Amino acid sequence: MTTVVQSIRTQTTPLFSSESLQKVQIKWLDSGKPILEGLESEQVEVSLSHDDRFCLCVVGRGPQGCDIVPVSHRSQADWISLLSSDRQSLLNQLLATGYESLDIAGTRLWSAIEALRKAFDAKDISLSIDSQQEDTVLFQGEAAGKELYVMTFPVNFTKSSQRMVALIVNKN
Repeated sequence: MTTVVQSIRTQTTPLFSSESLQKVQIKWLDSGKPILEGLESEQVEVSLSHDDRFCLCVVGRGPQGCDIVPVSHRSQADWISLLSSDRQSLLNQLLATGYESLDIAGTRLWSAIEALRKAFDAKDISLSIDSQQEDTVLFQGEAAGKELYVMTFPVNFTKSSQRMVALIVNKN
C-alpha cells in the first residue's frame, strides 16, 4: 500500500495578537488536558507531550493533539496486548508496507492513538490508515461522531534513540 499523503494545510496567519498573548495562561482540566485560558474566544487549543528527554507542544485553532515517544522494542503479542486485539489488523497493514518494523509500526499506532485521545478528550477511538508516503503515515480517527487526521513520522535526534511523532493535522 503506497499512496501519496495529500497536502496538509498549515497556519500562515497569527493565531492571536501580542496583546492577547500577555493574558494567556496554561491551565489543566481535571482530565489532565491543558487549556489556554484567555484565548477561549479565539478557539485556540493546545496539546503537550513529553518523554524522558524531549517536549512537544502544538497550538492552533480547533482540536489539537500530539505525542512524542521513543520507539520501543516489544514482542508482537505485547504490542497487540497494549494496542488491543481490535488493532491487530491495522498493525499487520503497517507491517505489510515494507517500510515498517514491528517496533516502528507498534510505536506509530500507539502515538497516533495518544494524539487522537488528547484531541478528542476520549478513550474510544476508531482508527484507519488514510495514506502513506515512505515513513510518514496519515491516519483517520473518529470518536463520538467527530473525525480528525493524525500524521505520524519517525525522527532521529543527535545522540538519542529514535522517536515517533504524531500530530493532528487538517487534510485538504
